[in-house]
Amino acid sequence: MFNLFSNKPLLDTETTQWLFDAYAWALESFGSDFFNEDTTLITPTKEHFPTEVNSRSSMANSIFDQMVRYAGMQNWPLELIELTPEYESTYPSSTRYNGIPRGAATALSLEGDTQAFHIAYSPDLTRDPSVLTTVIARQLATHLASASNTPGPGGEELHGHLIDLLAIFMGFGLFLTNNAVMIQRGCSGCGKSVQATGFLSEDQMIYALAIFCCLKKIPNKAILAHLKSPLRPVFKKALKEISGNSSKIEQLTQITYSIKSTSSTT
Repeated sequence: MFNLFSNKPLLDTETTQWLFDAYAWALESFGSDFFNEDTTLITPTKEHFPTEVNSRSSMANSIFDQMVRYAGMQNWPLELIELTPEYESTYPSSTRYNGIPRGAATALSLEGDTQAFHIAYSPDLTRDPSVLTTVIARQLATHLASASNTPGPGGEELHGHLIDLLAIFMGFGLFLTNNAVMIQRGCSGCGKSVQATGFLSEDQMIYALAIFCCLKKIPNKAILAHLKSPLRPVFKKALKEISGNSSKIEQLTQITYSIKSTSSTT
């Protein structure tokens, strides 16, 4: 924490460059127009999750339905699946896709016995809607990533990191960042353990969230109100560093790839 007040960068140069490269890949793959016009920072509030529910299963379905819409994947054949001991993961044998990854014009059809992409969750996750939202966000990002014809920076070795970045790019950065590290308490006298939940580190997620906020021109106050208090100084430091290197943000704003006007098929 004391490093926050030093001149040492939050991340090393290579990692920072990868994050900007990953944003460029996302903008070029999934529509800079959709990002600029339709993507918003999703918050754990009634503004974005207004539905009143009376059971854990209805809560999970309500969160899922709203997240699918925010992601622009409402035309994807997606199905929320509650994990049971009998559940076996399945995947469509092939997919026909019109080349428009998200939005109202997206069209996908599946071949094979499986007629939907599964989004699976453990019933235990309904005890913490924030964690459930994080789990769903990563799975949505995984399926969306499969629609890109261009491999992300770092290739297969950094695929998991790319999925985390894409979920943040899709607007779910507050959830991933707040749940980047989970603290598990043991029995009395056993202490506690700290476990990372994703591939990106907590600082990397904060930096990726800061890039999102710079691109979307979101005021600090709107972010800090929803970030866990220990993360707020780190977020401010990330913003300061990005502001001091505005050329990288400017390069991202110059990317223009429209998916709303695309009519090609694949």
